[in-house]
Amino acid sequence: MLDMVNRSSSGSGKQSGPLRAPIPIADLHCDLLSYLASVDNADPASTEDIGCAIPFLRSGHVKLQVLAIYSGGGVNSARLTSCQCAWFRRLLKHYKHAFHRVDLPRTAPGSMWSSGTGIVAAIENASALCGDDEPVAEAFRRLRTIRNKLGSVFYISLTHHGENRFGGGNYTDTGLKDDGRILLDHINGEKIAIDLSHASDALAHGILDHIDNNKLDIPVIASHSNFRSVYDHKRNLPDEIARAIISRGGLIGMNFLRAFLHPDDPSSLIRHILYGIKIGGQDALSFGADFFHTRGHPDQSRVPFFFREHEHAGNYQSILRSLESELQTDRIEALASGNVVTFLQRLWTKKNGRGQGSRRHEAEPPCPRRGHQASGKSA
Repeated sequence: MLDMVNRSSSGSGKQSGPLRAPIPIADLHCDLLSYLASVDNADPASTEDIGCAIPFLRSGHVKLQVLAIYSGGGVNSARLTSCQCAWFRRLLKHYKHAFHRVDLPRTAPGSMWSSGTGIVAAIENASALCGDDEPVAEAFRRLRTIRNKLGSVFYISLTHHGENRFGGGNYTDTGLKDDGRILLDHINGEKIAIDLSHASDALAHGILDHIDNNKLDIPVIASHSNFRSVYDHKRNLPDEIARAIISRGGLIGMNFLRAFLHPDDPSSLIRHILYGIKIGGQDALSFGADFFHTRGHPDQSRVPFFFREHEHAGNYQSILRSLESELQTDRIEALASGNVVTFLQRLWTKKNGRGQGSRRHEAEPPCPRRGHQASGKSA
């Protein structure tokens, strides 16, 4: 199966005929860990609570799922980060029928398509690594600990919606700060991508300039973002940033949230995909649905968070079928997972990088909990 996906993602040749079903899916972003760590009696199999629940991943044929470790900052930040790491390991230990780790270089490429869903961690908001009152070196220690415990870290985003010590989030005009530059320098050559999904335009440009000016070896992606030219929202990418990601061989994961697609039109997902191809992103497009815990969410003005056609991972195969009249089969397969597989093989087989280090295990602190989400997560 992996060989088939890689051939199709190369873009050579045209394929015709109906899609082979099911097609493996790789998704770049969900908030399953934040839900499990923050909500009382959380259950990874609860289809009532989250769109990336185990039954949905299985029925949607999701074979690679990136699990974000999220923090909104504040006094519970370190504890919430540690608790999400503990849940990542718990999924591997107690839900072996559903999950297996995808790790550099321990995972043979073909095993990504084995039974269940392969999982890999990512950091959404570098505040998960370092509080505002801690030395920036603490971020390096926590990142090392996370990699020792969980294996590969796919990507790091410096911010969430707001501003922190590293830079400005997508609802600000703040750019890259000194601690953001220090963190970028630290992950140079570490086979960790930098994620621009929650960066302000100024921060995104600052990151790109810092990478270029210092010749840093850091891949650039947007794990769960759409296109501002299709729908004008600050969470969506302007063309110049989207093209910069594409030109660097990065990835852009299509976000399924109604607020970022279009408030009234479910077919807007298709328009975002087609626009990404129009601007040259056929080898960059992927999925980053951004499923998170929505039940009881305090902002009821956003309900429904997802269109019915995109409300859970079980809809992936029908989404692919809806593209049959628009795209050749090879392009659909590349979007589904081929582009992500190609990216990871290129990233994780590089000769450079300082390596993972030995694995050490530390005691986990108790998890902070509230009725909805202690993190205050809102996609």
